[in-house]
Amino acid sequence: MYLFEKFGAKVLSCDACRLVFSHPQPSDSRLSEIYSESYFLGSDEPDEIEATNALKKQTAIVQLCKIERYLDRHLPGHGRKLLEIGCGHGSFLVEAEARGFNVWGVEYSADATAAANKRLGAERVLNGSVEAAGLSERGFDVCVIIDAIEHVRNPVTFLETIHEYLRPGGVLFLTTPSMDSLTARLLRSHWFEFKEEHLFYFGGRSIRNLLHHAGFGGVLVEGGRKVLTLDYVGKHFDRFRVPLFTPLLKLTRALLPGVITRHPIKLPAAGMDVYAIRGDDPPPMHRQRTLSVVMPVYNEKQSFRDVAEELVNKHVDGLNIEIIMVESNSTDGTREEVLSYESHPRVKVVLEDRPRGKGHAVRQGFRHATGDIILIQDADREYDLNDYEMLLTPLLHYRHAFVLGSRHSGNSWKMRHFEDQVFTSLLMNAAHIFFTTFFNVLYSQRLKDPFTMYKVFLRECIRDMPFEGNRFDFDCELVAKLVRRGYTPLEVPVNYASRSFSEGKKVSFFRDPPTYVWAFLKHRFSALEVPHAAASTTL
Repeated sequence: MYLFEKFGAKVLSCDACRLVFSHPQPSDSRLSEIYSESYFLGSDEPDEIEATNALKKQTAIVQLCKIERYLDRHLPGHGRKLLEIGCGHGSFLVEAEARGFNVWGVEYSADATAAANKRLGAERVLNGSVEAAGLSERGFDVCVIIDAIEHVRNPVTFLETIHEYLRPGGVLFLTTPSMDSLTARLLRSHWFEFKEEHLFYFGGRSIRNLLHHAGFGGVLVEGGRKVLTLDYVGKHFDRFRVPLFTPLLKLTRALLPGVITRHPIKLPAAGMDVYAIRGDDPPPMHRQRTLSVVMPVYNEKQSFRDVAEELVNKHVDGLNIEIIMVESNSTDGTREEVLSYESHPRVKVVLEDRPRGKGHAVRQGFRHATGDIILIQDADREYDLNDYEMLLTPLLHYRHAFVLGSRHSGNSWKMRHFEDQVFTSLLMNAAHIFFTTFFNVLYSQRLKDPFTMYKVFLRECIRDMPFEGNRFDFDCELVAKLVRRGYTPLEVPVNYASRSFSEGKKVSFFRDPPTYVWAFLKHRFSALEVPHAAASTTL
């Protein structure tokens, strides 16, 4: 989608993944002109250089403290070998080395490369792109990319290369201007981050999709902070002029005393800080991906065999399929039906000693899932397995990491229709509208059907996500925690034929609704879990 024109190039947005980019990109010769000796803000005056370096040092300290806490928590006892891509004049590397890191760097600008090596006192920074710089080192514990990924011509290839440089379990820390930031939303086409040398612009959703595409998991996105002065911000707006903001800042600096305009302050930036973890496997595009279908089963003898047969014979192009059947000690003979699939090459059978609820069974299934994508499938006939392809397409093409199969099809009052129980169906539809509205208000969403059984997501989305719900409150917990982590779901319409209580529906009118309210409230205001570097998922 065309947005506007800037510097003789169109700024476009992908409707599917919301990645924003400029087209055509500037030539190599033009980029070389831009990345000249005067590219980085500052001055030739010694006092100005010292002041700028002091600001960058303080920002580096803030970022290194975050990285060290992350490493201490997730990679205790490992080395401190660090690679920075796009290191500028080396302020971050100098501070990292002072804190005990073994540092290396890659910088596109020849002038900046020379300045960084001079400050480091050694040839630790190579000149060129990361793909062409010829860095012989491997097995880095940390890779840092500060305000650089927006400059590269092919972010996927760029991150694939980083993936190779990091050791398994290594940490990626990057910062980049955020399309989700308040300044981006307010200034729009006048946003000061729209620059000729910025080729791509990311929001939380698009950066997550990109990292998953390149083989990274455990993605965590936070608002960025930098140490700045009013003078430094003013110089930035003098170079990248914004109507109203530039003259206003110039006037403010003129009126305020220098002791205030030169005072460093830690401020929210127009960017985001992003953490990710390199997994053991190669990036997904270099291997066949696997879909894990988690199937909780309890007292479903009437429908189980039909669903199971359709599922074991299901094929989706580009995917292997593993099926995890979690049987909760049924009393109607369903366990025997499940056990008959134990030897099937696609099936893993997990037996529970007693029924603890659907949520508990799904959690057990998550523990045994090894696929790249997880899909929850009930053992009844309410949903249509022919909808798998529609549900999976956004994930397979890295447009979304989380998909819900919406049952509405435009009319919520027809979603549950029991011919022999009119009042019951009316009451359930009204309850659905109430709880959906409650969730949307509480979590600032616009979902139509957060309670659908068809929840499909990348396994990395729930890396180290603890769960506790045992019954149908687990549905609330799962959606709430994924939304809190920044994964806004895409809703895809699916076929749905509700069964009545006489046909085996297990939700309880009186027991379950209070647990929905409690789950939504609890997981909205509780502390957000941070992904660990370990490959397993804590459930």
